[in-house]
Amino acid sequence: MTTTLLVQTDRILHNIELLQKHMDGAGVIPDLSANACGLGDVAVGQTLARAGCRLFAVSRLEEAERLLNAIAGIQVLLLTPYSSEAEAIRIVQRDIIATVGSNEAAVLLSGVAGRMGKKARCHVRFDLGNGTSGYLPADAAKAAKALKFLPNLSIDGVYGILTGEEKEKQARMQYETFQKALQALGREKIRYGMTHIASALAGLKFPWARMDAVRMGVSLTGRLPVRDKWGLKKVGRVVTEIVDIRWLPKGSRIPGGKIHRATRAATLPVGYADGLFIEGGRWISKRKCYCEFQGRRLQVLGRPGYTSTMVAVTDVPCNAGDQISFEVRPYAVHSGMRREYV
Repeated sequence: MTTTLLVQTDRILHNIELLQKHMDGAGVIPDLSANACGLGDVAVGQTLARAGCRLFAVSRLEEAERLLNAIAGIQVLLLTPYSSEAEAIRIVQRDIIATVGSNEAAVLLSGVAGRMGKKARCHVRFDLGNGTSGYLPADAAKAAKALKFLPNLSIDGVYGILTGEEKEKQARMQYETFQKALQALGREKIRYGMTHIASALAGLKFPWARMDAVRMGVSLTGRLPVRDKWGLKKVGRVVTEIVDIRWLPKGSRIPGGKIHRATRAATLPVGYADGLFIEGGRWISKRKCYCEFQGRRLQVLGRPGYTSTMVAVTDVPCNAGDQISFEVRPYAVHSGMRREYV
């Protein structure tokens, strides 16, 4: 078989439904940035759209266009501000919900929309501490005065990115800063629609941070940067096949050490280049690694290789061509690997 990333769509649906139940009425915006964290943005978007999701978020303009080309009747929020005229034209043409994080970008977007005889939909972004983009909260009053005189902008929302998920005191300070920015917009009579600052984790931990919606990105894969006590299900297994089996005598050298007793070893055409044993963007080099074969947990021999891995199968009846699988973090699996949705 072709080595494949198996994506369990029932688990994706379980994860978003679980989050929705915990949000006490706040909406959930699936963030399909970075190819839906490796799951495949179009396929995951189609799955979620069939389940009733209508608003999605992405980080790049080509991602937004790809979703709109593939799925009818959805809205897409572009989380990255674009400030070139050519890109602004594409955003307005496709009715993509833009992000505005500076007066320059706001003026450009409104001007382009005016020339096209349209209103540009947008969310206003405030920089709450991650430093990548957005109005500084201290400049919220100035931003409000500028935004209210741009007639071709439709401000559908205001958001920020909460960076204090692990420390409630820091998160609360960012929340209060965001509230002051909203008050500045309100003083200028700007109607701004929905508000959102929280990821799935922040929404689960801090009920006060949920506001109108939370954004769900990597948690679609069932993974959180803390111990999961809510019941998400992990999504993503790399399935491959045994390509060779041989006996290694005691003392044989293998990557990361040597064999201490005669061992029957199965060779697999996958390694950490394929996303195996990657956490936080780094290869796990000092931990025992395992795979699964017919319900049995098998240990990797020595260190996994870059593109090939050996597994001990001394007491395991198996043959070349038999399938073996590995749990993986989908974001670490390269885009060239085949995806199969089940």
